[in-house]
Amino acid sequence: MLTKQTKFILAIVLQVVIVFGIIIFKVFVLSGGTDILLRIEPVDPRDMLRGDYATFQYSNISNIDSYISGGQQIRNGDTVYVVLRQSGKYWMAQNIQKTKPLSGEIALKGKVASGGIETRSDGFSNQRIHVVYGIEEYFIPEGKGQGFSFFNKEAAARVVVDESGNAVLKQIFIDDKPWP
Repeated sequence: MLTKQTKFILAIVLQVVIVFGIIIFKVFVLSGGTDILLRIEPVDPRDMLRGDYATFQYSNISNIDSYISGGQQIRNGDTVYVVLRQSGKYWMAQNIQKTKPLSGEIALKGKVASGGIETRSDGFSNQRIHVVYGIEEYFIPEGKGQGFSFFNKEAAARVVVDESGNAVLKQIFIDDKPWP
């Protein structure tokens, strides 16, 4: 039988292992992934409870036309891979699929939040599929986000993507300059 002290120590050790596991995963993606630049549309620059942070969608990959799914039955909650292609300095969605893409293709793994076939009136409507990737929030150092506005500015995010489609947000750029 484990004592209360042993249970407490095991609980602390488990939490530390989980935190370090997350950190090691992010470092692995950052060190072995491919850098891409995505255009962003900021949504919310500040929250009274959480402080300064930016919540945004990606212009060319968050809301995807359903016709590029190639007729696949994509449902809300499905894990999907959005295959990207470079167009100028930014990357954009080429197609969306439920299977991992071929080696050599750059794709982001995400979850369908809305726009799946159960929300469309017919299978052929030009509904947009909303995909979230887990890289839609960027925490800003304290005090750096106050008084800042994204209005009339070009915003972009440098994201690192590994071969499995996992992504880590590396840096935000405003008018081609690192921010904050």
